[in-house]
Amino acid sequence: MISCELKHLAARCRQRGYTLDEVRPCIVSEDGDQITVDVDHPAYPRAPKPGFVPSQPKPLEPAPDLTRTDAPSFLTKVKNFAVATAGHVAAGMPMASDEEILRRHDICRACEFLKDNACTKCGCPIVRERQYVSKLSWADQECPIGKWGKATPSGPSRP
Repeated sequence: MISCELKHLAARCRQRGYTLDEVRPCIVSEDGDQITVDVDHPAYPRAPKPGFVPSQPKPLEPAPDLTRTDAPSFLTKVKNFAVATAGHVAAGMPMASDEEILRRHDICRACEFLKDNACTKCGCPIVRERQYVSKLSWADQECPIGKWGKATPSGPSRP
């Protein structure tokens, strides 16, 4: 005899291909969620049910490759840019100072994820002109891998 919670017996049933109703005859007593089970009873789910094939656990997703140097797909770039633009507009379109844009640009130019003047993490172009639609010039944006963060806005946005 063993005492356990009903949910534990139900879990054992699932692992071995039985329903709780099929093994209920081995339950000697119930007190709320606590039960006493006769483990010597023929209905006790000691072994897997004949013909039962346990489901295989899903394989783990591979960890993201932080060293990836190929650019994101076009659709990923569009999505990333749309998310950044929406955040920028919601923040009031604050612009970084010229000095901050140059600082960010220098960091990106030295980054291992720069390829063909674009970031291979988010897909954004790396340009230092303030007028260009670029996360480098948007004060509220930050590097996708944390190499530079949000900046203090330099004042109202300029064209």
